[in-house]
Amino acid sequence: MSESKIFQENDHINRPRIFYGWIIVMAGMGIHFWISFAWMYGIQVFFNPILNTFGWSRAAISGAFSLQRLEGSIITPIEGYLVDRFGPRKMVLFGVFIVGCGLISMWKLQNIYMFYVCVLTISLGVSASIGIPRNWAIVQWFKRLRGRALGIGATGAAFSGPMTFILVILVEWIGWEKSFLILGILTWLICLPLGFLYRGKPEEYGLLPDGDSQKSQNDNPLITRKQSNETLTQDGMTPIQALKTRAFWTLVLIFAFQTMGVSGMLIHQVPYFESVGFSKQESVSVLAMFTMLSLIGRVGGGWLFDFVEKRFSLALLMLSQSIAFIILANITSYWQAIPFSLFFGMSFGGMMPARGVMISTYFGTRYFGTIQGLSQSATVISGMISPLLMGYMFDIYGSYMGAVYVIVVCSVLGIPLCFSLKKT
Repeated sequence: MSESKIFQENDHINRPRIFYGWIIVMAGMGIHFWISFAWMYGIQVFFNPILNTFGWSRAAISGAFSLQRLEGSIITPIEGYLVDRFGPRKMVLFGVFIVGCGLISMWKLQNIYMFYVCVLTISLGVSASIGIPRNWAIVQWFKRLRGRALGIGATGAAFSGPMTFILVILVEWIGWEKSFLILGILTWLICLPLGFLYRGKPEEYGLLPDGDSQKSQNDNPLITRKQSNETLTQDGMTPIQALKTRAFWTLVLIFAFQTMGVSGMLIHQVPYFESVGFSKQESVSVLAMFTMLSLIGRVGGGWLFDFVEKRFSLALLMLSQSIAFIILANITSYWQAIPFSLFFGMSFGGMMPARGVMISTYFGTRYFGTIQGLSQSATVISGMISPLLMGYMFDIYGSYMGAVYVIVVCSVLGIPLCFSLKKT
């Protein structure tokens, strides 16, 4: 019996107790948690051990992460097109396999060139496993609850930050090389089964988005009115049409300014706090605190975009990032890391659902993957500049301060851009 037949029979007899869209959300959360633990946040634990082993400069190491942004500018539009055409499951499984290969390759790291290849390989897998395919699936399975579903789906990574102390212990116990080997194998064992839970559009299985039945939609005038409005944009613009709109390029610029802060801090957050006198344990604890507090943005941001005017919601996130980096530039004691973690966590977490909500709102869902891929591709310059700028500034001046204030300026510039968008 086919999957579609099973789903259709379930809906005909009695709708499933748990809407399958939420199972997809949970699967994405699990993969996001592990990959963030093993790489997205975990790489900061490995940063100084690798630097000390090979004697490379911070700018040299940061260059690899800047190049991954360039790689992303080429890959994400292709990735978006493929997920629009073939669905998310194959893309997620491919991504998980590649991440595992890349982490295991780090076990035998020999030189800076191999480091760059490994980083670019892992970033390809990360993008396919927790990037566009995950958001694509959630956007297709949810309409009324889209912001909340995207927000909840992004919470997996928030729990990985506090777990990075395990990597600190593991690296001290067996060394960073063997730690990468273990992480690579566990990536396959944990994430591949979760990848098989992904599905295409709910209509392919006789279901409707949000778990609604046709009867409940017809009986509820609020749902009926909202669904009729969304039908106007369901097919959405083509990628070419989206590229010709002012809204697309305004969103790209806003996302670029926001990416400046995120891209730099995903690599340099722990080294930054160590540079201002924090111990390794204190620096990692700030990372843990930031990721936990990002839950406020991830979940709260999803609700915010469902209930509050979207331009205002986006502007609040940019304001929160601006405040966070002003605090960061003036940190002298540990307690000040708390408000920094709160404001940066809210902005970082809130942007997780924001991108999917804004793209689907302005351009529809039919070509969501391709259009989101193009929007991410266009932010490549800011994503490349930030890690390099932070590493270069520290190598030359022994401080990250100048780079932090550049990020503050960019974040502030993003606020008025939010209000220049058309009201939705």
